[in-house]
Amino acid sequence: MVSVKCPLSYSEQIERLKNFHKMKIEDDNQAKEILQKINYYRLSGYGIGLLSSSNKDEYREGISLQHLFRLYKFDSVLKNALMHVIEQIEIQLRTQISYALAMKYGALGYLNVTIFKDNVSKAHSKLINTFYGEVDRNKSKPFVKHHIEKYAEQFPIWVAVELFTFGNISVLFNIMNDDDQKTVAHFFKCTPRYLSNWIKVLVEIRNICAHYGRLYNLPLKHAPMLYKENNQYISKKGQQNKLFPAFLVIKRILNANVDWKLFYEFFKSVMKEYKDVVNLSFNGFPRNWEQVLDKELNHCASPLKKI
Repeated sequence: MVSVKCPLSYSEQIERLKNFHKMKIEDDNQAKEILQKINYYRLSGYGIGLLSSSNKDEYREGISLQHLFRLYKFDSVLKNALMHVIEQIEIQLRTQISYALAMKYGALGYLNVTIFKDNVSKAHSKLINTFYGEVDRNKSKPFVKHHIEKYAEQFPIWVAVELFTFGNISVLFNIMNDDDQKTVAHFFKCTPRYLSNWIKVLVEIRNICAHYGRLYNLPLKHAPMLYKENNQYISKKGQQNKLFPAFLVIKRILNANVDWKLFYEFFKSVMKEYKDVVNLSFNGFPRNWEQVLDKELNHCASPLKKI
């Protein structure tokens, strides 16, 4: 069994970074200030791709602690912007799913497992139990208290979805029967299979953002499914699970609306600020990414491949 590493003081960390990892540090006081704000374990993730090809314990010549810190700052700003734009998509999904179920099955139809796909009783039961757990945890909120006291804890679907996590919204969509899924997917001008994948991708990204994870140069667990018009972004291995395909998905779901445009313009301004350290190819971006993202949507294109 390998022994756990011993803790190092800030001064010892700086010396190790300089002597063992060959990191460029010209100002020890500035380095200490950075390490006091962000511990090196978190910052080291931003060094992936910046190590020497001959020695994986050493950084490439010229890579500094300030470089990693600026990548961290870029990642933080990007995640905040993504949280906002994904929030708009999440709200749309809650709206469209609850409307489709309410209009077809009534306010409380979602509690009846028979309106969903066959063989989903376990998933449905878990979903509803989780929902009532959220009701209990949020019973002091005015709208929850109102429905508990006035309606004997009966929550119509358009109220219930406000207590669903984004992950539970994904589960709810996946257990809906095919016709109901098509109704929701039609609003987003795609097929249910694609929308299901997109929701999972966005849930993953949203959770990374919400829990202070690293998004920069991180492979996603769920590879976004793209339309034929974007199949040039399929890698040689047939997988592309970095951030750029997710940008294409966000643009398409939002139909390149005002929310997308505000996000995209902000992203371009952030890139200008951090262009000295950010390598967008680490995030799956092609060299002509601006040309691609500026391109008008083509909703006539048909789904083709998963990348």
